Amino acid sequence: MKLKSIIVVMVHVFQGCIVDGQTACKRSSTSEWKLQPTVHIVKWSLTQNICSNFYADCWNTDVNAVEHSALSHPQLCPLQLQLGDALFVSSEPSFQSHGMNLANVSLEEFIRCPQQTDIPQLQMIFGCRLSGMHQIDPQWLRVGTHYFTEVPSRGPPLCNLGLRLNVTVKPHLCQQSRSAPFCSGRGRCLSHIWEEAYNCHCNQLYSGQFCQEFDVCSSKPCYNNASCIRKGVKGELDAESYECICPPMFAGKNCSEIIGECQPHSCYSGSCHRVSSNTYRCQCNKYAAGAFCETDINECDCNPCKNGGSCNDYVGHFKCHCPVGFEGHQCEVDIDACLFHNVSCNRGTQCVDKPYELAYMCGTACQENTELCANGGRCFHDEDNQGYQCVCVPGWTGPTCLENINDCEVSWCQNGGTCEDGINEYRY
Repeated sequence: MKLKSIIVVMVHVFQGCIVDGQTACKRSSTSEWKLQPTVHIVKWSLTQNICSNFYADCWNTDVNAVEHSALSHPQLCPLQLQLGDALFVSSEPSFQSHGMNLANVSLEEFIRCPQQTDIPQLQMIFGCRLSGMHQIDPQWLRVGTHYFTEVPSRGPPLCNLGLRLNVTVKPHLCQQSRSAPFCSGRGRCLSHIWEEAYNCHCNQLYSGQFCQEFDVCSSKPCYNNASCIRKGVKGELDAESYECICPPMFAGKNCSEIIGECQPHSCYSGSCHRVSSNTYRCQCNKYAAGAFCETDINECDCNPCKNGGSCNDYVGHFKCHCPVGFEGHQCEVDIDACLFHNVSCNRGTQCVDKPYELAYMCGTACQENTELCANGGRCFHDEDNQGYQCVCVPGWTGPTCLENINDCEVSWCQNGGTCEDGINEYRY
């Protein structure tokens, strides 16, 4: 009885530590179908990969995006599997004495954490208690969402602390036949976390469930809010097989011509060019847009301010407000903190500026172990010569400059574009 009390106390202390130390799961919101099955291993442990909120922590998404507050309980990081993937569960040795097993339960049971007496034997995943590494039988991984909970035969229940896992298994709908290429070779087979299956996301000019149809209208060839109508044989590869239905005042194949003649003020911020006897076009300057160059371009849309600077747009120009430690028209200049603070280091050491922050250190260049700092980082002994620090070049961070700074975290790609991180840069 005394031992049981000690275990219960330890569990409550452990619970406090776990809840306070929970972290968000590293899960991508969109995945692409893999041609070969994947093996997944879940560590059935309270010491890692526990999230407290299904949306904010488990999937790092807006909790208001989907209403299902019932799932906002501690649990292992959820999984999304392809149909045919293999799933293994690895338990901690300390759980073996509990005679722990896993059960396939309903969503309601998953939320309230049932006791062993509430679970029929048919719902048990393993024939014996969980010990070491076990593979979950494919019968428990059919299409749909499955809920697994820890069920001990003795000892304190740990389900409420997070030992429960929900797994969604998805099929793909990306092939017309078994031998056909995915998405007809003209798209990608993708699935978002909230979708029930993988579907084709077609390349430009193609549409249909399997991207099998050529659709020239998908490239939006018609201007000025004109409607695009496909012509000719459906799916025929003809870049001219469309017609634009122009609104009033516009004409031409793509409705890009304005009906009328050039007048002194036909184009607000640009020049007027005659196309035919009764149509013209406006050629806008770089700060204007629109059929009549009537719209001032918001130059802040392309995020010209670097290093976290905020952008204010004005007619014909923009202005960046730089964070502490940076200056320049686009906040591209890292201020030398040694000069800014007029630092004078003691003991003959030198002042070293730390990039990306208005900070410095006093030290001497390392004479030995110069390879301690990677990717061009410079090694310096601290002022009392008791240790060393790496001063990284732009684009790298971390104690030894091994971590590439994700420049995409401060970029916003417009119109569905994707951001590709580089070294001290990003590309759309």
